[in-house]
This record gives sequence, C-alpha cells and structure tokens, in this order.
Amino acid sequence: MNNDHKVTHYSSFIFSTIMVLLVAIFPQYTSWFVTVFFLGFALIYTFQRHKTSSSKAISYISYLLFIVSLTYTLVNM
Repeated sequence: MNNDHKVTHYSSFIFSTIMVLLVAIFPQYTSWFVTVFFLGFALIYTFQRHKTSSSKAISYISYLLFIVSLTYTLVNM
C-alpha cells in the first residue's frame, strides 16, 4: 500500500469515527449525519491521487448513497 492509500484510509477512518461520535451525541440529526458521511466518503475517494478501480467504485457508490440519503432527509423533514 503506497502512502496515498494510507492517507486515504486514515482520513476515512478518522472521518467515520467523528461521524459515529456525532450520531451518538446528537441522535436527532442522524439522517443529516448519514448524508454528510456519504458526501465525505465520496469526496475523500474522489480527490485521491492514484485512483484504483475500487476507489472509483467507492466514490460512485458514495455519491449515489449521498443523493438517496439527502432525498430521504429532505422528504422526512
């Protein structure tokens, strides 16, 4: 694993940990945190320097899930 992949893995782990803590502290905003979570993952894997096919797949799936969760959140306001 090269250095760029390590940075991506570390940043996604830290981001995930922060999102889980926020959901635990503020459960009433869970749908918004899930929306931000998927957007964050999409952006982390979009701006990765040396993209592999799995990184591109994670990015595309995260964008799709972001759209789904944003729609869900806005409909259920």
